[in-house]
Amino acid sequence: MSYAAALGAIGAFGPYFGLVLDRMGYSALAIGGLLGLMPLTRILLSPAWALVADKYRMGTRILQVASLVTVVVVGAIATGWLPLWAVGVGMVLFAGARAPIGPILDALTVRALEARGEDPGRYGRIRLWGSVAFLACGGGAALLADQVAWAPAPFALAAVVWLLGLLVLLRLPDAKADGPVALGPALRTLAQQPGIGLVVLALPLHGLGLNAYDAWYAVHIEHLGLASTWTGVALATGVSVEIAVMALAVGILRRMEPVGLVALSMGAAALRWALVAWLQDPWLLTLVQLSHGLVYAVFWIGVVELFRKAAPSEVRASAQSVVITATYGLGPLLTALLASSVVDRFGTSALYAVAAGASVVATGLTLAARGRMRAAFSSA
Repeated sequence: MSYAAALGAIGAFGPYFGLVLDRMGYSALAIGGLLGLMPLTRILLSPAWALVADKYRMGTRILQVASLVTVVVVGAIATGWLPLWAVGVGMVLFAGARAPIGPILDALTVRALEARGEDPGRYGRIRLWGSVAFLACGGGAALLADQVAWAPAPFALAAVVWLLGLLVLLRLPDAKADGPVALGPALRTLAQQPGIGLVVLALPLHGLGLNAYDAWYAVHIEHLGLASTWTGVALATGVSVEIAVMALAVGILRRMEPVGLVALSMGAAALRWALVAWLQDPWLLTLVQLSHGLVYAVFWIGVVELFRKAAPSEVRASAQSVVITATYGLGPLLTALLASSVVDRFGTSALYAVAAGASVVATGLTLAARGRMRAAFSSA
C-alpha cells in the first residue's frame, strides 16, 4: 500500500510536467532548467537523508515528513498561480522531499523480508503495486490533459494521491534503535566491492534515457502532432509489462545474476531510444514501449538485488540512495542539460538519439563490471 501511495502519483506528475509547462507557455530552456533543479537537489540530499535513516533508524519518520512537504508543494503548484521563480523554489522543495522516499522504502522492504525469513527477491512482487498505481494515475492524467482546459489538472490529481499516501504513512510505526549506528566501515566495504564503481558510472547514462522518457515523451508526442492520449497509451503499455516482470522477479533472479540483468536492460535501452527517435507512427511507438519491461523493470530488479548483496545491512538505505542519486539524480541532470540545448534546435528526436548512444556506453561499462565481479568470484 505504501508503494502504491508513494509512487502512483508520479504517473500523474512526472510524465506530464514538461507538457503542462509547455502548454503554459514556458520555453524548452525554462522547462529544462526547472527539470534540472530536481535532480540537482536529489544529488545533494538523497545520500544525506539515507545516511540519517541508516544511522538513527528514522526511516518511517522521514517518509512521513517528506510526504507532507510533497503534498503542500504540489498542491501549491497545481493552483497555477505561482510565477516561474516560485515554481523553481517549489521544485527544489519537491525534489528535497522526494529524495529519501525511494531508497528508504526499498531498504525497509528488503529488511522486512529478511526479518521474516523470506526471499528478498520477493521485493518485486511488493514493488509492483507502485507500478499498478502509476498506471492508474498516468491514465487519469492523460484523460485530464486531453479533456480539461486547465493545464495543471494532472498536478492536482497527483496532489490528491500523495495526500492519501501521507495518511497511510502516518499509520506506520517508526523503527526503534538502541542508538546511532557506525556507518564508516560498512560504507567502505560497499565501495570496495569489485565492479561496483563501474556500475555507478553506468547508472547516470541509463538514467538519462529513463528521464527523457518520463519527462519528455509527452512533449515528443505533441511535437509529432499526436494526441496526448498516445502518451497515456504508451505509459499503460510499458507499465503493464513492468508489472508482469515485477511479479516474476523471484524467478528472473534465479535464472540470471543481478549485474547481468542490469547489462541486459541497458542494451535493450539503446535499441528502444533509437527507435523512439526514428519512428513517427503512434502504433509503432506504442509497440516499442513493450520493451519497458526490460529497460526499467529488469533493470530495477537487478540493481536493487545487486546493491543489496554488495552492501552490509547497516547501510542498506545508503546503498539504495547511491542507485537513486546516480540514476535519478545525475541521469535527469544530464537530460535537462541536453534538453535545454538540443530540443529547441533539433527537436525531441535528437534527445532520444543521444540517449541511445549513452545507453551503448552504459552497457559496455556494466559488462566490464560483470567481468570484474566474475574474476573476483573465481579467485576467491
